Amino acid sequence: MGKILHFNTLDSTNTYALDHYDVLEDGVLVVADAQTGGRGRLGRKWISPEGNVYASFVMKALFGEIFSATMVSSLAVLSTVKEIHPEIPAFIKWPNDIFAGTNKLCGILCEGVVRNGKLSGMICGIGINVNMSPDQLAGVGQPATSLLAETGLPTDLELFRDQLAVYLNWYYVIGTNRPEELFALWREANSIAGREVTLVPVSGDPVKAFVRDIRTDGKLIVSFHNGTEGVFDCGDVKIDL
Repeated sequence: MGKILHFNTLDSTNTYALDHYDVLEDGVLVVADAQTGGRGRLGRKWISPEGNVYASFVMKALFGEIFSATMVSSLAVLSTVKEIHPEIPAFIKWPNDIFAGTNKLCGILCEGVVRNGKLSGMICGIGINVNMSPDQLAGVGQPATSLLAETGLPTDLELFRDQLAVYLNWYYVIGTNRPEELFALWREANSIAGREVTLVPVSGDPVKAFVRDIRTDGKLIVSFHNGTEGVFDCGDVKIDL
């Protein structure tokens, strides 16, 4: 089992891991029961009440950049969910979310650690809605779900965190030694290739497109309705159902 460093409350597990990176062990998982300043992608706030999993995984053995760290984290979360609740139709939604149906179950925020002007390692923050009630989910501000909402049953947080730590270290080893295998596993678990989507860039208007494939660097190869093709690598994607 991977090592876990547990706290009752932190402002943010990512902030703690970044601030203490130099003294933390490689492969340690920092977890907190609640966060007072949780952060998501693109500057979004991550609501962090007790009853969920808030964790940050420390990776010091570099085998890629943020995309590689994202693959490790998303595959680990997906594997943990499927092991504990195989009945949940969970999947990876590009670039780094875990969805169940049309609702978000988990968000991931990976941040690089720079030392002496060079990338030294990665911190991957993971926020999983585990025991959030329907009333709590209604206040999230976007379509969201939880393991409780999907199954009707509470999930043992300690069990989930323990399994997550195991899978994080498992995929970390794969990525370090066999990066092509890591990408193949991630691509297979990603439901976006071959589907109509709405691309939501960081700036500009959303646009409809067809995802032809995912490049090995994680960028989407897309075809637009006007017949042109392009690459999408920054922003969000909504799957058209």
